[in-house]
Amino acid sequence: MRKKYLDEESLFAHIWQHCDEDGLWDGDTTTLAAAFKVPEGEAEDLLGKLCDRGLIQRVGNATYIITRWPERDEPNEQELQWWEFTRLSK
Repeated sequence: MRKKYLDEESLFAHIWQHCDEDGLWDGDTTTLAAAFKVPEGEAEDLLGKLCDRGLIQRVGNATYIITRWPERDEPNEQELQWWEFTRLSK
């Protein structure tokens, strides 16, 4: 089985692309380990780093929310995309 490259940006992109319209992602380390073909411990470490940086927050056993999710009804705010990862960290 070939391992995909997994870093914080790849992980955040995956969560961003697989969350619902409110920024909620129903997933956990098992989901990420399967998607990236990596050990669960590696996925858990990176999820922890994203939480520590304030990009995501755990809201249940297997649910995370993107903390700086762009609101669709804020006309003055420029809509963010997942690749603006570094801008979200500020």
